[in-house]
Amino acid sequence: MSEKIGNMIPAPLRFEMGVAEIADSPIKAYLLVSVDQEYQPRVAVLAPTEMVTIDERRLRFRVHVQSTTQKNLRRTLSAMVWCVLDGAAYSIRGGAQPIQEEGDSVEFEMSVAEVLRDYYPDAPMISGPTFKRLKKEPSAN
Repeated sequence: MSEKIGNMIPAPLRFEMGVAEIADSPIKAYLLVSVDQEYQPRVAVLAPTEMVTIDERRLRFRVHVQSTTQKNLRRTLSAMVWCVLDGAAYSIRGGAQPIQEEGDSVEFEMSVAEVLRDYYPDAPMISGPTFKRLKKEPSAN
């Protein structure tokens, strides 16, 4: 069961967001949840480099300008970020405002309204979603 732990991003999470990727290593993903026009959740997978904390109450993230997620965020002005750290799952919920559009991405700033934690000492989370960037093979041309 989720436990409300306040309205501030826990310190360990603040230091994880925005961390550079290490080549050939698994990358911890953050799940960004928005709500579509049919009132259904929609999940976008973000890399740590696409999300950064400003302070304990605000974070920024980038999404593709043509994405459904971007359209959902502009329409509802709310979002949830889900991640795993130190055996617990965290849900960070709040309002999201577009602040800058550059190239093929839009940057949003999220004001944290609530942080929930799911942690069970006898069944800790081992990991959250992860991915690995594959090396592009040089073309033969």
